[in-house]
Amino acid sequence: MCGFFNTTTVGHQAKDCTKSESVCYNCNQEGHLSKDCTEPRAEKTCYKCNQPGHLSRDCPDAETSGPACYNCGKSGHISRNCPESSYGGNYSSGGKSCYSCGGYGHMSRDCPSGQSNQKCYNCGNFGHISRECTQPQQDKVCYKCQESGHISRDCPQA
Repeated sequence: MCGFFNTTTVGHQAKDCTKSESVCYNCNQEGHLSKDCTEPRAEKTCYKCNQPGHLSRDCPDAETSGPACYNCGKSGHISRNCPESSYGGNYSSGGKSCYSCGGYGHMSRDCPSGQSNQKCYNCGNFGHISRECTQPQQDKVCYKCQESGHISRDCPQA
């Protein structure tokens, strides 16, 4: 699905979208992209506080902009850099958990249990992921419609 230009068109990427609803992020006019805009470049604003002059990662208003860390729920850092990180810790601010071990406070790529809990989507075995699988590549199965031959982002039924 495109979605990039506020459309729900399936079957192409945003960069290839030909919908007339495309809106320039510079002048907010329809019909062109900001890279092709003839208007003077607008000063970019922070996504957190809507103020010009800095990016969201440098926002001085970070404490009022809501939680960013999945581990402790505080602003100013992400979970892998959390000073309060404790693998398998008691996280109660949103329920995000590791896809490998189910624990809280880390993501699967940082899982302290190693790769033994990773499941291969090609062969179904644990201990490796599909790009490392030595078995012949199986047909892709769509998670949306359960049919083979395509993946969910290319699903004709979406």
